[in-house]
Amino acid sequence: MTTRRVDQIWLFGGLALIILLVTGGWFMMIKPQYTARDSVQADTAETETQLIKEQKRLAELKTELKKITEYKADLLTAQQALPFHNTTNKIPEFLKQLQSLGLEYGVEVTGYAATGEETSSIVATVTELPITLKIEGPVDNTMRLVKHLQTEQPRALLIDNVKLTMTPPKPVLSLSLKAFITATETASVKS
Repeated sequence: MTTRRVDQIWLFGGLALIILLVTGGWFMMIKPQYTARDSVQADTAETETQLIKEQKRLAELKTELKKITEYKADLLTAQQALPFHNTTNKIPEFLKQLQSLGLEYGVEVTGYAATGEETSSIVATVTELPITLKIEGPVDNTMRLVKHLQTEQPRALLIDNVKLTMTPPKPVLSLSLKAFITATETASVKS
């Protein structure tokens, strides 16, 4: 073999080795770095999108937090309308409230009677407490009290039956109504 031939073999061999090293370096060292970089950029973009969503949700929650007193007032009203079941079912307090309302409207609330609790056929967590009471006094005042019971007072009531007896000296209104109690306890809220 001639020297020239050996030099060409070394030259082509060296070129092949250089090409092999560059190609191997690309696939083994450089390309994984590009792949890792692309993965990090994709993760960063996803995280930034998630951050934008969470910042929007945070702004919504801050807006809702400004309404917390309104929500607490609504909850307190609902708790007064539908008290949590306990041993007295808040009936003594309710009777006192009825007697106070009677005085306010110039009628006498008497003849109070409550029978046993009944589970509601509509809502399983609600108990109905049948109550009967008598209201003595002028018809106009009695009707204003009944309207107050149905529309203004906080306790949820349903009047089932009404009977008006016109006996001197005062007419007597007999009411059959239901008060409602819930078996679902909610957090206490102070007004």
